[in-house]
Amino acid sequence: MKKFSRIIIPAMKGNALEFYDFTLYGIFAVSIGKLFFPSESATISLLASWGAFAAGFMMRPIGGLFFGYLGDKFGRKYALSWTILLSGAPTLIIGLLPSYETLGIIAPLTLILCRLCQGLCTGGEYNGAAIFALEHIGNVQPGAAGGLITSSVVIGALMATFAGYLVTSFGDEWMWRIPFIAGALISALGFFIRRYMNETPEFENLQKRPQAKKLTLVEIYQTHGRSSTIAFFLGAFNGSLTYSLLGFLNMYMSKYLGWDMVLAMQLNLAGLFIFMILSPAAGYLLDVQGHQMGMRILSIAVFVTIVPVYYLLQSQDIYSIILGQALLGGLAAGIAGSGHIFLQKLFPPEARYRGISVNFCLGMAIFGGTTPMILTYLIESLHLSLYAPALYPMAVSVIFFAVYQLLGKKETHTPETFAYAEQGVSG
Repeated sequence: MKKFSRIIIPAMKGNALEFYDFTLYGIFAVSIGKLFFPSESATISLLASWGAFAAGFMMRPIGGLFFGYLGDKFGRKYALSWTILLSGAPTLIIGLLPSYETLGIIAPLTLILCRLCQGLCTGGEYNGAAIFALEHIGNVQPGAAGGLITSSVVIGALMATFAGYLVTSFGDEWMWRIPFIAGALISALGFFIRRYMNETPEFENLQKRPQAKKLTLVEIYQTHGRSSTIAFFLGAFNGSLTYSLLGFLNMYMSKYLGWDMVLAMQLNLAGLFIFMILSPAAGYLLDVQGHQMGMRILSIAVFVTIVPVYYLLQSQDIYSIILGQALLGGLAAGIAGSGHIFLQKLFPPEARYRGISVNFCLGMAIFGGTTPMILTYLIESLHLSLYAPALYPMAVSVIFFAVYQLLGKKETHTPETFAYAEQGVSG
């Protein structure tokens, strides 16, 4: 247990700091849209702002490839130290960047470039932190450990949400910049936390094996094609739920349901807290049940429950809305919290960082980063049907279920077995 806490807590801290920086943009999307993408149509301005939000996700697969290469070649610790250090500069620039009125087209272009840089770093961070932690702890409740890494994302998001709440409630219009500037300082702190962490035993053992082949990305796809496909669609599934909760719901509650933005943020905390609490529980479920049955159950649960979620959110009863937020948080936790241990089993150590990060981030970018923009478009194109946002995660859940049924192998998982040779999906 001492080793468990010694490894997991620092990994959680760094991940939380990284996602504080990344989540701030979604919290202040409306304000940023007005300043950097001015338009006579509020919807066009908001869609443009969400487009810049999505742009950050498009760099995540490239970040997964770049930092995955560093992690597989030079070590997990080396890659993770650089992800958090390099994320601070674009966060600082966003906080100091003059608006469109001052700089013209340079302002939104610079903003998009900063989002691209943030996405690059995040592409190496989220999965990398989990790989680092799980390779350290081995068989010691790896699913629960992976769920705790997911919870740290929510801790970062809660920090960003709280910053948004303070600025919206008590600050002047320009004060949205302060949390971004603070985020840059937080990134520097995260770098020093990681400098003093030890490399993982699995990577060190890999370096002692001269016969271990250094796989190229092409060889990873050739030998682990099925694993890569499953990782891609898990990223898609995760993204469609997580960024419905983190990136879309505040705007949905305020713009389409008429709630004050401050109250919408407060209500969203219910979903975020449930997400944070249930993520380790979802990982533990896979420790006990095995990943195949667990993922099937979770996929079906999303398909069945997502429409009732939006029914509750449309209620004028505050307790029903909180229940809807909590249910969405629980669904997102089910997929995201169990995802790390599930992904860890798909690839051997020499291909793990790239195999997981590139494919997961690619699915997250295509399906997750575009989630707020797609859900906004669905509402508008379906003539303000407030159930339209439920269609997207339902569709993605069906796709993931079908892909896993087709490509996933039967498993003989028990809590005591954690070796790639006995688990996972081969190419």
